[in-house]
This record gives sequence, structure tokens and C-alpha cells, in this order.
Amino acid sequence: MRRHVPPTAALQAFEACARHLSVSRAAEELRLTQSAVSRQLAGLEGLLGLRLFQRVRQRLVLTPAGAAYAPRVRASLARLEGATRELLARRGTGGTLNLSVSPTFGARWLTPRLPAFQVAYPGVMLKSQEQNLLIWRRQMTAQARVVRARCRSARRS
Repeated sequence: MRRHVPPTAALQAFEACARHLSVSRAAEELRLTQSAVSRQLAGLEGLLGLRLFQRVRQRLVLTPAGAAYAPRVRASLARLEGATRELLARRGTGGTLNLSVSPTFGARWLTPRLPAFQVAYPGVMLKSQEQNLLIWRRQMTAQARVVRARCRSARRS
């Protein structure tokens, strides 16, 4: 069964053009020529049989079909990128580091240090969630009780 999925390069060109409403800026972002981006758009429109943009005085304007398609393409490309990053993070020495931090700690201490961490450990995927400090303390206290109980029962054995 053949799927009706346009080429990724054409979808990336469309998404960048839809965001910038400019072939020039999209080409710069994608590191392609304006001609290459225009060809990708024309190919995508031909494949779909729909106009996604109107060209008005050297500017792009999304058609209703393009405006409806753009957020879905953007979300799909983001999911694809996330899946690829996750796959690459698990290869070799990488992995996923799950963090649960208070909002203040995350904003004031952790966030400014994340770029340096990513440079030092490019294979590690970070997932963080903010957690209320009171809930965190309760969970840690409960976990400590479980560990103490296990230690006591191990000593008795």
C-alpha cells in the first residue's frame, strides 16, 4: 500500500515559508537557494493538487488550505525531530535524563546551564518537569521510609 506522504524536504520548505511568509527567509533558514525552495513548494502544490500560497507583490500569503495545513505540518515535523533526537540519544553512551525540579530552581539555576550541558553531552536527551516542592518533599519522605524499612528487614535476615 502506497502512502500519500509528500517528501520531507518539501514539507520543511513549506513549513519555513508558512512561518516566514517569505521564500528568501525560508531559503536562508534551510540553507538552500530561493530557486530550490520555490521548486519544493511547486512540487508540493503539484503533488497535492492545491495552491498553498498566493504570490502577492513578491510576498507570500497562505491560502485557506495552506493556513489549515501549516500547523499540522509543523507539529508533524516537530514529532519527527523529537523521535529522531530520542533515537539518537539512546544510541551508544547516550540516554534520557529525567529531571523533576521546582519552578524557581528550573528557571533560575537549571535553564541557564542547559546549553553548556547539551554541548558537553550531546547524546543525552533531557526531559524535565516542574514539580511543587511540597509534593516533592512528601514523595521523598515516603521513598526514604521504604528504603529504611528494606534496610531494617535486610539486617534482620
